[in-house]
Amino acid sequence: MVGITKANFEDVFPTVETAIRKAEFIALDAEFTGLQLNKQTKSTLFDTSEERYAKLRRTISNITICQIGVSAFVKDPDSENKYIAHTFNFYLYPPVFGPVDVRFTCQASSLRFLCKYNFDFNKFIYDGISYLNAEQEQQIQQYLDRKDLFQGVERDVDESAIQKLLSTVAEWMFGTETEKPLEIVKDDEDLLYTQDYILHSELRNRFPDIWTTIDKTKITIEKVGEEKRKSLEKEEVQSKEQQATLTQYVDGLTFYYDKFHKFLPRSYKEFKSEIHKLFPVIIDTKHITNSLRKPLEKTDLLKSTALGSLYEAFHSQKGQQYVIHTPSIALGPGCEHYLEAEFPHEAGFDSYMCGYVFLRIAHIETFRDILSTEVVPCSFRRYLHSTNEYANKINIIRANLNYLSLDCEDPVSERPDLLFVRSKKKSYKLEAGQIARWFSPYGSVDISLKGPNSALVATSHFGCARDILKNFKRHEKVAVSKYSVWKHSPVVRNVFIAGTLLSGGLCAWVLWSSRKQPA
Repeated sequence: MVGITKANFEDVFPTVETAIRKAEFIALDAEFTGLQLNKQTKSTLFDTSEERYAKLRRTISNITICQIGVSAFVKDPDSENKYIAHTFNFYLYPPVFGPVDVRFTCQASSLRFLCKYNFDFNKFIYDGISYLNAEQEQQIQQYLDRKDLFQGVERDVDESAIQKLLSTVAEWMFGTETEKPLEIVKDDEDLLYTQDYILHSELRNRFPDIWTTIDKTKITIEKVGEEKRKSLEKEEVQSKEQQATLTQYVDGLTFYYDKFHKFLPRSYKEFKSEIHKLFPVIIDTKHITNSLRKPLEKTDLLKSTALGSLYEAFHSQKGQQYVIHTPSIALGPGCEHYLEAEFPHEAGFDSYMCGYVFLRIAHIETFRDILSTEVVPCSFRRYLHSTNEYANKINIIRANLNYLSLDCEDPVSERPDLLFVRSKKKSYKLEAGQIARWFSPYGSVDISLKGPNSALVATSHFGCARDILKNFKRHEKVAVSKYSVWKHSPVVRNVFIAGTLLSGGLCAWVLWSSRKQPA
């Protein structure tokens, strides 16, 4: 793993870019400052894909990514059947520049979880790489184009360091050696981390007859006179340093939609369309392992679909030798410590595990129904072809469907019908907690109270629904049945009665699926 912060980003980025360009595929993982904004954004088994997207959109707009892992799996040119995993661990921190000053929420449980796995919060805050999405880039570009820089905007700079710099230049300006350029070494840490464009602006605004150039280590100031200065400004439509200010943010990463592309659109369909354009082929290891769990049940490799458990299973001797000619996977430069220990929930290591598991599964799936005598080392293109039915399908946890499809309509829900619970006596008031305690021994459930005497229950699987109906058939306090939109929805019932009275005959009604939670 190569750890990347703002201190070494410019030096390491060419290596990252080369690895990604050469890669057969890349694996991604991220760590966040939170996972759930509030109770209203909690995932439930009632959620449709649109409803889940709306919840995620609210949460994502209020939290931030603190670490991203990128693993580029490159085919070894010197070996027929070997991949080299080049893994990079980026610490990120939201941008603070001009009008862009991001506010984000932290969830206590998420931070405690990161602490448990030795997350370095100092690197996150002090050394995290700043980044922009397209809208933020436009805001900063407009801000840079204005002449009234810094007016009404708090600056993330050390004012005393700036004042010291200006005093040094003032002394030089009124001295006798202005024929030679003044060179100021950036030995002050505050100057070293101050944006170059801020330094340019402060110096040029204060001294109208100088010209400035800045590199990584020093600031060079020349006395050029006001006429020459105007000429240089005309030539400099947009200074290289100004462009670098944007490039420093924009080129940092281009992977995740909201933080690095655009703010999430309101429309779920628009999001699917846009993300598919950005990434035409996405394979979710959670979805593919869930899909293959039953076909590969006898292998015992998919007992758990948690990433750490999958990596352990496929990294074992059995996992590597289950199908012959499985590709070997070597670690790239800077990742040798992964051989000595595991680093769960470090984004870089998790991205490596994700890619590792995918290659192993892709090889097994490619040759699952083929005689061992016919198994041969193969190209990554063949792996993609063999796993094509799982492409662009993203596992969705605790919802009314198992996955969403990025390149087509989402699948029809395969969850059980909702259950309807009612009190046998009006005096008995239903409580969600009590219903959950009754039903949870049979499986995962979510409760939605519809009044003091009725509730809807979503169950995670058919066995759970069947067992609840069976065991509560003669319950003394509540009656449980399959939910019927005609029988149990007061809205539909009232509309039907009104429609029948108005028309004097039979009315046809177009109804939502009975799986959708009614109002």
